[in-house]
Formats: sequence, C-alpha cells, structure tokens
Amino acid sequence: MEIKKIKRKYKNEWLLIKVTVADEKDQPIEGQVILHSKNRDEIYEAQKNLKDYLYVTYSGEMPKKGFAVAFYG
Repeated sequence: MEIKKIKRKYKNEWLLIKVTVADEKDQPIEGQVILHSKNRDEIYEAQKNLKDYLYVTYSGEMPKKGFAVAFYG
C-alpha cells in the first residue's frame, strides 16, 4: 500500500511500516503496516526485534513553524 494511503487510513497514529518499494533516493513509497498505535513507545519496542527495512512515522499534523515538540518517556 502507498505510504500516503497508510497515513490517511491510520490518521493521528504512530506507524511501523515494512518498506516494500523505495524511490531512487531510498525514500519509502510503499509498504506493509506492521503496527499502528497512539503510543509511540509501542512502536519503538516492536521495532527492536525486527531487521527489515523499516519506516517509523507519525500520521498526524506536524507542529506549525516556530513551535517545538518534546517527548517524555
């Protein structure tokens, strides 16, 4: 499935995606969802045990210019 479609399907969630197609700059274009969660830590924990070409991303809105984000874990 295209990365754009995956992000629309799992809006406002963290995504762990196994990349199946990348462009000439090795940027992910298509992939298979391994895990989706509102909790970022679940994604990072699952990623530890995998060896595939993985893509971790957040599908929600990015902060507006001039704002910063901090994560506490």
